[in-house]
Amino acid sequence: MKIYINNIEYDANPDETIIQVADRNNIKIPRFCYHKHLSVVASCRMCLVEIEGVKFAQPACSTPIKEDMRISTKSSKTKEAQKSTMEFLLINHPLDCPICDQAGECELQDVSLKHGDDHSKYLEFKRVVVDKDISPLISTEMTRCIHCSRCVRFGEEVAGNKELGLINRGEFTEIRAFIEDGVSSELSGNMIDLCPVGALNNKLYSYKARTWDLKQHPIISPHDCIGSNIFYHVYNNEIVRAIPKENSDINQTWLSDRDRFGYQGIYSKDRCYVSKHRKNKTLERVDSQDIIKKVNNAINSSLDKNTSSKIGSFISAQSTSEEMFLFQNLLRKLGIKNIDHRTNERDFDYQDTYPLMPSLGCNINDLSEYDNIILIGVNIKTEYPILTVRLNESVKQDTKIYSYHYFNMDEDFPVEKKFVMNNTDLLSLFQEHTLESCRNKKNLLVIGPNITYFSNQSVFLQALDKFAKNINSQIGYLTDFCNSTSGWILGNVPHRTIGGVKLDNPGLNATEMLENDLSTLIFYNLDPENDFHNSSALINSLQKSECNIFFTSYLTPIIEKYADYIVPISTYAESDGSFINIEGRFQSFNKVITPNSNVIDGWRALNELNILNNHQAYTIESIRSELSSTLSKIDFTSKILIDKKKYELDKSTKVHKNSLRHIYSTDQIVRRAKSLNETIQANNKSVYVSRDIFDDSENKKILKVVENNRVFKIDNFQIRDDLPSRTIVYSSSFNNKFTESKSTFVSLKK
Repeated sequence: MKIYINNIEYDANPDETIIQVADRNNIKIPRFCYHKHLSVVASCRMCLVEIEGVKFAQPACSTPIKEDMRISTKSSKTKEAQKSTMEFLLINHPLDCPICDQAGECELQDVSLKHGDDHSKYLEFKRVVVDKDISPLISTEMTRCIHCSRCVRFGEEVAGNKELGLINRGEFTEIRAFIEDGVSSELSGNMIDLCPVGALNNKLYSYKARTWDLKQHPIISPHDCIGSNIFYHVYNNEIVRAIPKENSDINQTWLSDRDRFGYQGIYSKDRCYVSKHRKNKTLERVDSQDIIKKVNNAINSSLDKNTSSKIGSFISAQSTSEEMFLFQNLLRKLGIKNIDHRTNERDFDYQDTYPLMPSLGCNINDLSEYDNIILIGVNIKTEYPILTVRLNESVKQDTKIYSYHYFNMDEDFPVEKKFVMNNTDLLSLFQEHTLESCRNKKNLLVIGPNITYFSNQSVFLQALDKFAKNINSQIGYLTDFCNSTSGWILGNVPHRTIGGVKLDNPGLNATEMLENDLSTLIFYNLDPENDFHNSSALINSLQKSECNIFFTSYLTPIIEKYADYIVPISTYAESDGSFINIEGRFQSFNKVITPNSNVIDGWRALNELNILNNHQAYTIESIRSELSSTLSKIDFTSKILIDKKKYELDKSTKVHKNSLRHIYSTDQIVRRAKSLNETIQANNKSVYVSRDIFDDSENKKILKVVENNRVFKIDNFQIRDDLPSRTIVYSSSFNNKFTESKSTFVSLKK
């Protein structure tokens, strides 16, 4: 179909509106309420344009195109309509641009300059709206609000959680939070981006800098395996805010609050800025130029005194692909096979027949093509909030979503049916279960990271494989850390090298390394307090080893107590790096800020160790070239089935203890983000107990839980009637003391 804009012919689709055709052809039409990902309300009237044959100017956002329609965006009628609209919008808007954080990037400023008048006919006092504190992340100046309703529509249509709404009418109209708790959505920060004026602002950014003083740097999210694209804005070598970088294949134009505000953890008070070496039982400062040599001497000394099998090495799956490549490359050349990134896991029987890497099983863009999506042991709302947007879109296109979990949690999208059972009942269900409503349809079964915490993970994976076959479903995974995919592909496991090549003589897995009294332990980019399945086993291993080497960005109590060598390394934003997301998409980024002069780029520290051992020296470009070459040779379509070995079922009648992945404790950076730890979600640190456990307990105020022969006294528990029988669930938050094992069987002491 043909239409004419400003007397120039353009092609258009029958279902398009004027503004869509104009945007596609870079024709500027001013607007406030319109946004391409939100419904059309045509409330601001700023996009009025003249249409030939129509008496009055019409809103371009809501007017569908017709064959041979002639539109003018520059005529006197259009200009007069837009000028009048602008005058009405400014009647009550305060003239406080000099102190407004939106100044310099304000849509109202830009449109007013181009389409407004230099004076107003209105002399009445402007109205004032009293603000309320709606969030620790968002500040409000509602006197500036022009009632475009973008924030309201975002909550209802995109985030699936309508927390703001319009109240009153006429000049008394206000946008307010529905509930006293204000705004608590895990996607709430997107309302800051959507606001065309300075009504909703970023609290962390308030009065930090002017827009024109900022430098913009692209980066990839390090907080989950989705790989959202971000722009960091830097002022005086400090990240002062984050905004989404549009990527239609991944995060579209949105960011989760975790990705938006998580960078704050980089500036935590416990950042490690000093290289240290323990001498005479005391940690002493070492020059950053000498620490790598000392670490190298310690590793080689251990190799001289013992065999390579006596050295254990752990790396965080939050590390970059370059760091993971160099880590395993260095250690394998030294003959060390005990390498693992799966520090949160307990059971590794499944590993020989595990796929090349954990994958979602499809592209994020294709989720809406499935008839049914079945979530196993995962809560999208709190663990992968950016996927809430995609699943909301999928549900609108008739995808049905089912959830299986040991804890009843709400989602911000409709769920067809929930199954809430304890671990044993879930396992029995999957071994025989057939979801009849999913038969002969296109299904995707998504296994969440909570399943990896189970002490019988292998049995679950086998049962889920059988369940998937029963309903003819694809299997996908969502991983614990942002770069677990690289951990598998790049050989940071004891039984495979790069590309999934199996080793005839594999090394020890993460649990075996902690149980085998090794002489030297190497930790890379890990929080020992939070990133291991069993904290007691870790501490016991650290006490027995002769040498503990930590490459770390933070100085934690365990590191301070047990480390023999501490190498301060950069965070993701302070070094070049890459991540491979859950689709298998390789995304690189460059350094955003320069770290403290005593901090060493992680990949450079590993590269220096390579050089000291007369191995190949790398640059960031040569590493990426080798990674690209390696990835290009891998057949990602090959499927490795869960093995057919029959595992014994645990018929234990003990109590199930499970942990929940706390949304703001998923990695060491976000744990330290102060603003996120002030949110409602972060303050939830209770231990949840099923009703039957409470009823059987003699002491109704204190529960005594026995785990690994240790007795934990719990007094901050809550009784949940919807919790499965014989179940205790706790949040794996940064400050929770009940963290012996992430998932296990426990008993109760009378």
